[in-house]
Order: sequence, then structure tokens, then C-alpha cells
Amino acid sequence: MTLPALDALACPNCGQALDQADRRLSCPSGHSFDLAKQGYAPLLAPGSNATTGDTADQVAAREEFLSAGFYDPLLTAVAEASLTDAPGVVIEPGCGTGHYLAAALAAAPGREGIGLDTSKYALRRCAKRQLPQAETDEPRRAAGTQARLAAVLADAWNRLPVRDGAAAAVLNVFAPRNADELARVLHPRGALVVLTPRLDHLRELVDALDLLSVDPAKPQRTADQLGSVFEAERTDEISYSIGLGHEDVRRLVGMGPSARHHGPAELDAAVAALPERIDVTVAATVARWRRKG
Repeated sequence: MTLPALDALACPNCGQALDQADRRLSCPSGHSFDLAKQGYAPLLAPGSNATTGDTADQVAAREEFLSAGFYDPLLTAVAEASLTDAPGVVIEPGCGTGHYLAAALAAAPGREGIGLDTSKYALRRCAKRQLPQAETDEPRRAAGTQARLAAVLADAWNRLPVRDGAAAAVLNVFAPRNADELARVLHPRGALVVLTPRLDHLRELVDALDLLSVDPAKPQRTADQLGSVFEAERTDEISYSIGLGHEDVRRLVGMGPSARHHGPAELDAAVAALPERIDVTVAATVARWRRKG
């Protein structure tokens, strides 16, 4: 089967177009890349760092938590903000399991997508996602019969293996961002959709479990990072409460950066001290940006 969105991909070594023969991708200069048996394409640029991706446990926790629907309002907001009349694919550097990218593609059934990440564990799940064909299908139902999503091993801090201007929309979901690269791959009429946590995001768990908190300077830092090449088009603030049991809390903590700062025994003890059910604030900003010029 031909890799989805192949025409939008580029050789990570020289930037030329890629062709596919069986399970091998190659460019006119002779660089070649064999698809992993799990379905993702290894397109790391020279000098890339592929050692910081999420672990198998983090990926499993994220898939279980997101599949439960707790972040569905965020999922829907990102998908709606990604809709555009620009030609091209939808890409997401730092895509994880492809949960948000699949929702964006479900909302735009004519599009193909490229999810890029350094975690092989996440990409294995991303590569297996199938997209519903009907526009009326709910975004979170990312299971169907149409393969439209290419999972790619790539470092978001290096040159992305994506052709200039190939993206109708770029998603940046709770992830670092390389503004110049995002601008390079985005079509002039395309949309950059950025989902960031607000200061009170998960505040009840931050206080109770001593989790990593949102830096108060983050909104300004994000604006500074993007402002040189993008201009803000729309900003929506989303806030609501979710009720979590102990297992939900473990998954939520386990899927994020705080998982690297708490041992399993320490986390279990802290979670056991919580009420059987705790109301937790979800607070985030979905911003839509466009390229300057």
C-alpha cells in the first residue's frame, strides 16, 4: 500500500521528493528509507535527537485517557480551527498517538495527514489509525476504513521531512514549536492551530500531587516564538471540569511530563490519598495563526 500523503513528504537528507517501491522510500539522490514493520516511516534528518520521545508506558496512559473522552472539547476545538480552504495536507509535529490529528482529518475527509514524532511507541499506534470517510462522523471516532494518515519518525527541532508549503494546516498540541519550520511547511493560506494549557489547567492535581505547573510566562513566550513569522487570527479559551477516579488520575499523570518526575510507588501513595472522585479543571487556549506576508 502506498504511504498516505507521500507527495507532501521530502527526503530528510536533501529535501527532494520521495517515491515508494514496495516498503522502501527513496529520492532521486539515492537516499532510501525502509518503512518500519509497524507502518511508520523513519525520516530522521541528520543530527536529529530521537532519544527524548515518550516511553511505552506514557503512550499507553495517553491512549487510554484520551480515548475516555475527557479532552473531547479540546479535540473538537482543534479540529474545527484546522479547517481551511488552502490546498495540502494536515501535519502535526509531536503528534503522539495521532489522536488530535485524526480528529482534524475526520473533520476534513478530503485531506491526508502526516504525524511526526520521536517516540516509536507513539508512532506504532499512530500508523494504525484509520479515518472515517463521512464528514458527519464524530471527531473522536478515529476508526474506520480509510488510511489517510502517515506516521513519520522525525525530530520537530530539526528540518521536517515535509515539502515547502505542503500543509493546509499545522497542529501544535501541548508540544514545543519550531516557528520557522512550521512557517516553511505551511501553505500561505494555511492555518497553524496551537493548543496550550492555561495557568489553572489541572490545578487541583497540580496542588495535590505536586505536579509540574504551567509557567506564568508561557503565553508571552508562545507569542514571542510565533510572532516573527505568524500573526494571530483567532483565540478561543476553553474551560470545564471533569470528574476523575483514581485510575483516571494515574493515566493523566502518567501520560505527561510529570511521569518522569514521580516514581510509581510515590504516585500511587499520593493518588490513594485523594478522594475517590475528584473534580479537575481543564483550561486551555486554542489559537489559530496565519503566516505573515
